[in-house]
Amino acid sequence: MSKNPDAARRSIAAIRRGVRILAALPASGRPAEDMEVEYRELVIGFGDSGYVVLYRYDGATAVILAVRHQKEAGY
Repeated sequence: MSKNPDAARRSIAAIRRGVRILAALPASGRPAEDMEVEYRELVIGFGDSGYVVLYRYDGATAVILAVRHQKEAGY
């Protein structure tokens, strides 16, 4: 992202907006495939693709474990 500072700023802003959703609606993400039930993913759209936030929600607390671009494989 160092090649396009404006895109970097916009992507960070999009991720921050998406993460704020977790504060209000922590169960809003989809269940993460092949993981225990408390692991969830929140998809954050950005441009032609976006980001996926992997987090754990135990019914009371959401803990962000990873943020990856949708084109990346794995966490």
